[in-house]
Amino acid sequence: MFADPAEGPGGWLRTGDLGTVLDGRLVVTGRLKDLIVVDGRHHYPQDVEATAQDAHPALRRDRLAALGVPGGTGERVVVVAEHVRTTTLADLDVPAVTRAVRAAVSARHGLRLADVVLVPPGTVPRTSSGKVARALTRERYLAGAWTEVSP
Repeated sequence: MFADPAEGPGGWLRTGDLGTVLDGRLVVTGRLKDLIVVDGRHHYPQDVEATAQDAHPALRRDRLAALGVPGGTGERVVVVAEHVRTTTLADLDVPAVTRAVRAAVSARHGLRLADVVLVPPGTVPRTSSGKVARALTRERYLAGAWTEVSP
């Protein structure tokens, strides 16, 4: 967004949004704070989420979050995903779902997932506009909210 040069370097207002210019128009592609950086490569969480949700039919569409969390030597990638409403966690082959998600994300993005957590429907927090609340999901994951949910 254009602003007074006093607002920031080059006359840009620092909003935290990421974007690009496409066909002469500014297109917002995400938020800087949500960007996942692993080994110097940037990954958009929504791209990882799209890959993960297509990996297995037991996962609810648009009800999962890909997160960067602190690790020993840098950021690690975690996926927290709700399972479909037509089954229970006990009825799922959780290791098979986890393997499918890990394999899909590895093949498509070259990322090794540190953790895949399956949670009941309605568990992944949403914003007031219905989007996945990644920051709150990250906080809950780091606080250990789902350590007993999936193996």
